[in-house]
Amino acid sequence: MCNRYAQYGSVAAMRAFMRMLEDGELTTTSETDNLQPQQSIYPDQDAPIIRRRKEGGFELAALRWGFPPIPGQRAPITNIRNLKSRWWQDVNREWMIEAEYRCLVPFTAFAEPVRDSTWFSVPDVEIAYFAGVWRPWHGERLADQPGKTRRAREEHDWELFAFLTTEANDIVRPVHEKAMPAILHTPADCKAWLSGGVESLRLQRPLPPHELEIRKDH
Repeated sequence: MCNRYAQYGSVAAMRAFMRMLEDGELTTTSETDNLQPQQSIYPDQDAPIIRRRKEGGFELAALRWGFPPIPGQRAPITNIRNLKSRWWQDVNREWMIEAEYRCLVPFTAFAEPVRDSTWFSVPDVEIAYFAGVWRPWHGERLADQPGKTRRAREEHDWELFAFLTTEANDIVRPVHEKAMPAILHTPADCKAWLSGGVESLRLQRPLPPHELEIRKDH
């Protein structure tokens, strides 16, 4: 699973990419107007995602990484793999299928959980995207505390995201044999994912090995 990634892409680059989808402009929120590079994004942190706006076009918004945990567990669900399970087919079907809740998670590189993290990226692409979903939720998560460096758990209304993983390709498998993120980097695939529907779940597939590389730095 992927529980660490980096995002260095600029808003300008994201706007230029989203124009190629021919579905409207990308707008920002107060949190993403001045988007800063993030060297390491971990679960239960805020990070940028791109989703459709009800008014048309797209929005770059900052959401919290991690869906609500499965009952009886505490850890948020960061990666979505088994789409045939009842949890995703029935209990959470709305979030998985409806276009309203699809999103793109921009990234520059992702790491797999080994002692010395190995980073992977799509070559010759400033920004690629994880196939993501988002949802509103009310519950308890870590929240910033004024004047303090440590966060504390608070109950609020949240907007949460997670992204799909799939089987590892030949580049990732020697480092992490079980899985890799489902990655989108063409306008056609991104548009198909954001359109929702069962058929678009075909995009839960590993990239061909030549479309991924190991980075010496991230």
